[in-house]
Amino acid sequence: DTRIGACVALADKLVTLAGLFGIGQQPTGDKDPFGLRRQALGVVRILVEQNLPLALDALVDAASAVQPSGAAGGAQSEIITFVFERLRGYLRDAGYSANEVESVLSLRPMRLDLVPRQLAAVRAFAALPEAESLAAANKRVGNILRQAREKGESFANADAGLLKEPQERALFDALRAASRDATPRFEQGDFTGYLKTFAVLKSPVDAFFDAVRVMADDPALRRNRLALLEDLRREMNRVADVAKLAA
Repeated sequence: DTRIGACVALADKLVTLAGLFGIGQQPTGDKDPFGLRRQALGVVRILVEQNLPLALDALVDAASAVQPSGAAGGAQSEIITFVFERLRGYLRDAGYSANEVESVLSLRPMRLDLVPRQLAAVRAFAALPEAESLAAANKRVGNILRQAREKGESFANADAGLLKEPQERALFDALRAASRDATPRFEQGDFTGYLKTFAVLKSPVDAFFDAVRVMADDPALRRNRLALLEDLRREMNRVADVAKLAA
């Protein structure tokens, strides 16, 4: 069976990576005496091309666990990053743009077999007339939330009872409706349908930013508006970080 053979080869490559990373023999610069870049690319190709529903982090943990005592060296995170570097190049060679690739890989998806479907969804979303505006809005939201956290703000889960302006209530209601439609699509693996569902948010998002002052003087209003933007960013970005598509 082809998949059994692929799994055996996958295990061999991961054990090799775990063993050599664990003793500090990872490639440096152009030097790669043990061919670990080739091994990592093999891991990528097997998981993606054989469509194996296996999580990379669990595989790396398992490969590290079979190393001699102390030899794994806690290198799991480093190995995953190394594999992702090969995945990034593999996807670029397959014809995806840097923005498309980063929108998905920035979420660190551990199911590499799902990445092509995520990328297909990103490409389909990017072709929508609403995509450019929503990507820019997502980038703006990310910046607002980051700056708020740096100032010590704490916020989560917008409260409908604290919505004051009609534009923020409209966004809250539109987001809830879109999420109800999108969530089952995501759970069924319909990533394209999931992302396309949020196209309806363009108008309420634009209206929100035109009329609502996020960083209000009233702490309760400010936290609730930040929470609404956090809800928006979380719900929209389960497949990919849409902000990465912004020019």
